[in-house]
Amino acid sequence: MNSFDLALMGIKNLLRRKARTILTVLGVIIGTASIVVMVSLGLGMNKAFEQQLEEYGSLTMIDIYANQYRMEGSSSASDGQLYLDDETIATIEAIDNVDFVIGFKRFESKIYAGKYENYTSLKAVDFDKLSLMGIKLSEGTLPTKEGNNEVLFGFYAKQNFYDPNSRNPYQNPPVVDIFNTKIEMLPTSQYYDGKRPRGFILTPTGITSEQDYTYSWDVFMDYDNYVKLKTDFDRKNKTADQNNGSKGSRSSKTKENKYDEMKVSVNNIKNVQEVQDQIKEMGYEAYSLTDALENQKQTSGLIQAILGGIGAVSLFVAAIGITNTMVMSIYERTKEIGVMKVIGAQLKDIKRLFLFEAAMIGLFGGILGIGISYGISAIINSILSGMNGESGYYGPALLSDIPIWLSLSGMGFSTLIGLIAGYYPAVRATKLSALEAIRTE
Repeated sequence: MNSFDLALMGIKNLLRRKARTILTVLGVIIGTASIVVMVSLGLGMNKAFEQQLEEYGSLTMIDIYANQYRMEGSSSASDGQLYLDDETIATIEAIDNVDFVIGFKRFESKIYAGKYENYTSLKAVDFDKLSLMGIKLSEGTLPTKEGNNEVLFGFYAKQNFYDPNSRNPYQNPPVVDIFNTKIEMLPTSQYYDGKRPRGFILTPTGITSEQDYTYSWDVFMDYDNYVKLKTDFDRKNKTADQNNGSKGSRSSKTKENKYDEMKVSVNNIKNVQEVQDQIKEMGYEAYSLTDALENQKQTSGLIQAILGGIGAVSLFVAAIGITNTMVMSIYERTKEIGVMKVIGAQLKDIKRLFLFEAAMIGLFGGILGIGISYGISAIINSILSGMNGESGYYGPALLSDIPIWLSLSGMGFSTLIGLIAGYYPAVRATKLSALEAIRTE
């Protein structure tokens, strides 16, 4: 008996007892939908957490901070202290899977826009590498090294202006058009006696996106331009400040940190932990958002296992239903099985017939269960989105996430359950005596 004839006969047998088949398939639908929805909740939690982390920075970035001391066995610095400078950048960029390394130097500054003032942190950075950071902008363009003191304003730094002559200067902050207002900056946070010295004029070219939280509180300026302007400022005003990077205040024999922090870009999130471990072995203190992500994945993995186990109970009950249906089918079709044996049907064909029917129950139940799962998932996400709005805790879209691999796995698993559940009835059918089966009324 060929496969097509077996399939046709199996489908006819399933349709012969429609009510019983439908009820059995319904059990598989409930079991499949339960497992898929439960697992999708865990996947959705992971995705939501990744989206939250990405608001605070890239998942492929590693942060390194200054003032860390050399660990035993490290040869990075002869005096026992590690420094963040251009030599460090070159060393780390030589590590496999590292795309680039960029250094930041923070300076406390005061910015003036007409009658308004703004205390903020200025970050000096190499503008040749700034474009590699993938910073999102809400307005304007990225600054260039060749520009006239060009700077990039963080979204919230731009909103930090206040009127010092106001009774409540920090209430109802003014809206300052930084592109069409004279912006002057003093490169030091110290207080001046009497008339304040003249600072230097900045040229804002862009504002970071509100969603790019990592860079939204700072003002970025090219490192070399800043050092040049700061040196000139100190010379004219005699305000050399060691904490603000004046060259005049540095000893040529004393090594110090050129940068306060560094960001290391890794080519793939899968390689972040390996690169981070290598940097730590060099003696630096390194941190990445993947640390938090790994902890979350462990937690969500446990939750998925628990939820999936609850759903598996439903599918186990469905498997018992399939077995019961197939056993009942044997009793009802005993004479038919005997006739098949008498006319020459092989035992393996009878076994394949019952396995096919059981597999079809599992497959149909799996397909319909996946469809229902998508519906339940859409309802969950719709309710969550309505409760949280566009800026809700889980973001605008997902708490339940059903990727294509989960759908295919659900259908495959339900089909496999059908085959396993139908194996015992199939074997039992092959063991029936042909003569006794024919005599059965």
